[in-house]
Amino acid sequence: MKKSPQYSVKQKTIHWLTAILVFIIIVFSLMRTSVAQYVGGMGTLFTIHKSFGVMIFFITLWRIYVIIKQGVPEVLPKDERLQRIVSKSVQGILYLLLLILPLSGYLMSSRPLNFLGIISIPAIEMPNTFYGFFHSVHIITAYALIALIALHMFAALYHHFWVKDKVLKSMLPERWFD
Repeated sequence: MKKSPQYSVKQKTIHWLTAILVFIIIVFSLMRTSVAQYVGGMGTLFTIHKSFGVMIFFITLWRIYVIIKQGVPEVLPKDERLQRIVSKSVQGILYLLLLILPLSGYLMSSRPLNFLGIISIPAIEMPNTFYGFFHSVHIITAYALIALIALHMFAALYHHFWVKDKVLKSMLPERWFD
């Protein structure tokens, strides 16, 4: 039996770690008033939000490095040119958004970034209009990220349930399908 192409364990770990952190940030952001009371207030919630953003930023840099070093498996058929172009484009834009979103979040604040209560990263002094610009970038990028994540998830489910190929399985543990 021919094995289907698989992402490396490192790539799968990075993917799912990023997915979990992004999911938590989205839930915390959309339900911030409800969540704040459970985590110790709005200040603590913002510290968690910003800290997870920093983690996502560096995990995304690590992910890009791993992709450059290891490459990625060819999970889509060679004759599906349009699917391959759309897939690579969406992945590239997702990585770009995962870098822009935390950066714009950092740059929109005139306060130091307190990473997990351990490290304080000083704010960058800028004119107030810049803070507003980066706030707008942060909000627009967040909604774009949510839309692309939804598209990404739909595509994975489409491949699994309708096309019945190995695209989704390539990012899941192999032992689930033995």
